[in-house]
Amino acid sequence: MLTEGKNDNLHIAYKDFVLQVSEICRTAQDKTFAISALLYAEVEIAHIQTDAMRNEVNNHLASFITKALTLVRRTISHIKEVSIKSVPIEDSIDNITLNWEAKKSALVELGYAFKVANCFGVNVTVKEIIGKLAKAFNVTIPDNYIYKKYNELRVRSRNSRTYFIDSLTMSLNNFMARQDEEN
Repeated sequence: MLTEGKNDNLHIAYKDFVLQVSEICRTAQDKTFAISALLYAEVEIAHIQTDAMRNEVNNHLASFITKALTLVRRTISHIKEVSIKSVPIEDSIDNITLNWEAKKSALVELGYAFKVANCFGVNVTVKEIIGKLAKAFNVTIPDNYIYKKYNELRVRSRNSRTYFIDSLTMSLNNFMARQDEEN
């Protein structure tokens, strides 16, 4: 604890603190997590800065506490300015209640098709696409399975390597043909 013992390495502790604050702000996928962490740090540092605690620490430590508190408060005010677009709960991927009943390899085939067609942009990896699909459809697909199944797709008969996508195309075309006949 900063208020106990020697305070010889305060500059190192402060540098580590600044790096941790920066890392939280940089890596937090959810802005509310970063704000919550910073608010917690602010409360802790403000407590150390109170008059009662200040009597227990030396001036050097008090200076570092003030700097740390200023850093946290300014970071909070800056991060609050970043706009948050909330997603309605009904649109959350966690609320999709579809369970994948086809083979896992079919989901991998579909994920690779999305990737090579750049359906989600050129910077999204096949691992990310299949991971999101797996989560949406309540399937567990380990990373090594993705690449293993892709290699199996590649060695399939050259007539058709995409059994699942071919069956989707055939099923949809047949469905539409039946509807055409009914009209």
